[in-house]
Amino acid sequence: MAVSDSDRVAMRPPSPRRGDDADRIHGRVVADPFRWLEDDSTPECAEWLAGQAALLERHRATWPLRDALHRDLAELIGVGALTAPVSSPPVVRRGRRFSLRRAPGQELPVLVVADPGAEPRVLVDPLALDPGARTTLDSWRPSWNGAVLAYQVSTGGSERPVLHVVRVADGTPVDSPIPLARPTPVAWLPSGLGFHYTAPDGERGRRVLLHRLGTDPADDETVYRTDRPHLAIKSAPARPWLMITTSSGVTSGNTLLVVPEPGAEPRVLHDGDRDGSRAVLKFGPGPLVLAVTDLGAPFGRVCAVDPDDPASGSWRTLIPEEPGAVLDDAVPLLDPDTGAPCLLVNRTRRGLSGLALHGHDGARLCDVPVPGSGSIRRMAAPPDSDRAWFAYTDFVTPPTVYRFDLRERRCVPEPAEGAPPAPAAAGGADPAAPRVRQVDYTAGDGTRVGMHLVFAGDPADGPRPTLLTTYGGFGASSVPGYSPTILAWVRAGGVYAVAGVRGGGEGGTAWHAAGSGANKPTAIADFLAAAEWLVAQGWTAPDRLAVKGASHSGLMAAAAITARPDLFAAAVVSDALTDMVRYPGFGLGRMWCEEFGTADDPDQLDTLLSYSPYHRVRRGAGYPAVLLTCPRTDARVDSMHTRKLTAALQDAAADTPGARPVLLRCESDVGHGMRSASRWIGLQADVLAFCAAHTGLGAGAAG
Repeated sequence: MAVSDSDRVAMRPPSPRRGDDADRIHGRVVADPFRWLEDDSTPECAEWLAGQAALLERHRATWPLRDALHRDLAELIGVGALTAPVSSPPVVRRGRRFSLRRAPGQELPVLVVADPGAEPRVLVDPLALDPGARTTLDSWRPSWNGAVLAYQVSTGGSERPVLHVVRVADGTPVDSPIPLARPTPVAWLPSGLGFHYTAPDGERGRRVLLHRLGTDPADDETVYRTDRPHLAIKSAPARPWLMITTSSGVTSGNTLLVVPEPGAEPRVLHDGDRDGSRAVLKFGPGPLVLAVTDLGAPFGRVCAVDPDDPASGSWRTLIPEEPGAVLDDAVPLLDPDTGAPCLLVNRTRRGLSGLALHGHDGARLCDVPVPGSGSIRRMAAPPDSDRAWFAYTDFVTPPTVYRFDLRERRCVPEPAEGAPPAPAAAGGADPAAPRVRQVDYTAGDGTRVGMHLVFAGDPADGPRPTLLTTYGGFGASSVPGYSPTILAWVRAGGVYAVAGVRGGGEGGTAWHAAGSGANKPTAIADFLAAAEWLVAQGWTAPDRLAVKGASHSGLMAAAAITARPDLFAAAVVSDALTDMVRYPGFGLGRMWCEEFGTADDPDQLDTLLSYSPYHRVRRGAGYPAVLLTCPRTDARVDSMHTRKLTAALQDAAADTPGARPVLLRCESDVGHGMRSASRWIGLQADVLAFCAAHTGLGAGAAG
């Protein structure tokens, strides 16, 4: 059907106004023509957003696969997802089991508790607090004796939670709610009569407060202050120690302190500022204290800590590092026959988890068979227990809770009651079943980089529409995990690729350092090399390749298309940093300067401008079709980044014949984190349908 001139006009974006804002930084003029979009409260910005919403609706109606993808996503999420599992590993306190449950069709998970010998009962239900599903349960922590529970809820994606404390027996409130400016860890006293938590202290600092149950939160005592933006705390079940860690960045070296008892002065155990190393403490069984650290061990080691001489100089290595295998976690257990402690250790090699059991002296007792080639998450054990629980997942297996029994030395599944069966596993007889292949490709400097491919059918049937993604930052690994988004794309006939580029944690601290700070361009180059490899190997072609990402992954996607627009047919950029010059002044940007650098340093400014997506946009570059998504208000990554990049890309395409669409999806009453199931399905259906329409998946290109 012919497209009329009026239809073509209706599908064009509203022309963004170019301002004349610019900054002179270290002698360089840095133009910022869409700075007026940083403030979304102005009438001009509101009118612009309304125009973007109308444009999105017109294009959405042309995406042929959207309804089918929406149905698939709704079905697939019924068995769980990384962001919405049907159950979580239990937290056990004196026989009481606390866990999250989400039934098929349920918008948000609920917190349930099971008393010994009793059926689970609902303790906290976010939908009972807010039937509109705008309120989410952000975190929860029972006391060591299991009698009381602290939980945090926030509304509309604000990430400004309210902390509540209830009696577990009947769910009645114990205290007045405590409003918080940011989420906080909760570290219970061994008695269960109070807890430590954190709060902002001035412009950038943080502090630790002690709240005693039954007292006015306004009277809570400040026990520690720091001018650093990152602060974490943890308590021990059998001793009054409070562990405190501080750092200037998410992945920079940390300072580890311990407060031996309430009222005592904090004592520094480890100072990682000089060498960038990190360390945390593990407690139990009984008086045992361990340290997990990368000090002198880029892949991580476990040390014994003498409580009478706990400084890092006196730590004794129990389990040395294994080069190539990143130490993810070590959980202390208690042998019921000998009374000796053991350690269940989780290591990740090339993105795949493996378990090993070690004795009290660190000796390796045995390797523990794991459920498959995937990832193990949220491993934990109750105090003085011979059992541990964890969640296992891979690209085709929904998150499933497993229990490790020390006597049996094996892992057994504990599926949630009433959970629906999982989809067919990879490698089955069904030729349409999803398959997973792990490959390596060579980056520009010769480094070998790993990548997972998920697909169905014959891999020789190419080139096929392909979705490529990565994380590539903050030392976080791109590991296998079940996602309805991946399987819905594969069901429709596409290939899904996940690259483990430098900047992530796949190869330990050195792998992260090789793609962070001044080396962030290396992470982007690795990502582009993945796209080139997929094309060269015949998996896809530039007119069939889409790139997507959210948060740091979204920055990677935006940097990829502004560096090599010719490589991609489509891109989805969600909740991402895109203005790498001004990012420290918005959201939580100031907390990420160690990962990216800042424009305050002239050398770092040059690096930032070399990949900053907003600043790299050029007229006539022939960018792929781009869908940008964000919350209206994002407490972490300010949505001004998405608005400004949208305007820059639309401006670059203005008056360009054949320019592909640039669309903005801006959503209210959600934030950077958890959202209801129906909202998640709606977002992902739009993302996949947009990519399908512009890579020829299914009914062909349109929109």
